[in-house]
Amino acid sequence: MFLRTCVLLALVFGFYTVLHAQLDEDPRKIFRELRDLEGSWFMPTDRGDRIEEWTLENDSTLVGTRFRIRDTDGDTIILEAVRLELRDTSILFSSVARNQNNNQPVVYRLTNADYEGYLFETTQIDNPQTINYRLFGNREIQINTEGKKGGRTVTEELVYEREFSKSSMEFRVRAGANVFNIAKTGSFQADDAKPEFGWRPGWELGTGVAFKGQGGYFALNIDVSLMGKNADVTSAFTAIEDTTFTQYVRDGNYRSTWIQAAFLPEFFPVREGRFSILAGPYIGRLVSLKAKGTIMPEENSELFETNNDLNKTDFGVIGGLQYRFSFGEKDFGSLVGIRANVGLKNLDNLYDRGCDNPAFCNGQLFFRGVSLYYSMNLLKL
Repeated sequence: MFLRTCVLLALVFGFYTVLHAQLDEDPRKIFRELRDLEGSWFMPTDRGDRIEEWTLENDSTLVGTRFRIRDTDGDTIILEAVRLELRDTSILFSSVARNQNNNQPVVYRLTNADYEGYLFETTQIDNPQTINYRLFGNREIQINTEGKKGGRTVTEELVYEREFSKSSMEFRVRAGANVFNIAKTGSFQADDAKPEFGWRPGWELGTGVAFKGQGGYFALNIDVSLMGKNADVTSAFTAIEDTTFTQYVRDGNYRSTWIQAAFLPEFFPVREGRFSILAGPYIGRLVSLKAKGTIMPEENSELFETNNDLNKTDFGVIGGLQYRFSFGEKDFGSLVGIRANVGLKNLDNLYDRGCDNPAFCNGQLFFRGVSLYYSMNLLKL
């Protein structure tokens, strides 16, 4: 019996410890979680919509306003000015409510943070003595208050949904690595020696603007990149032009540089969420193309100069995923992303040269690749 009692007490103590574990963590981490309050939240009532609006003032301060929009005349009535501050190891919630406490601020201190919410408490006034914020993703907040009035306990529950956000613009730069290959279809000269291509790593640098619309679900990205797209190549055939026989050999890798512009609509499954999906068309222009390895004929051959092995224009579609995050207390609008490039334009500018019968040289080449990158919003610096 004694053993069972000890086990039960240990479980209860362990459960209590888990529930209150966040208070032992760095308060800066908890404050970063509270920064999800940033934005506008609304709650419809019989007397008009109630709005709670939060703005990030600096790395350690959120300022907010609670007001009501009267449904009779549309006038705005300010109800309360609120503030969240990170001070050393404490997180404080202060409130200046209309016609309460002589319009002096009431300060609440965060005493608990777990899956049940963020609990703030004060002894300055009787009602409310506690305020508990509970965030449901990025779409809803539930605010519960409790206090004393006339010797009895009074409670209130408010449920707000995220308001449509204001339109905004981001100016982004990004850098990343990629891996590309050249896919092929159709027939090529010397059918017994078809070209073979393999995956090869590359690089990319980009810049662009993102226009975020109201609602927090959609954005439009216009992206310009300088990209290194590389691919292994093995190919050999003999081309006949008039009475000239030219032996063609490539055994190594293509190293190409492209300027690429993309038009990418972006969708957020959760309003103002961290994850997003983007897809759209791109167009690229070849800047340079070199081959490393065995190259025949030599570079001085006009017919088979390596820089002319591929057509100069490429277009296709891009699809990808992005995830937003912050570094410590700093928010640079950082995100990491992964994209897949699927080329739709035939890049073959080699295997139909010197071929009189298109039935034997109708092969087509397309770039296929995947990019992994980091991007930041320069307007947040």
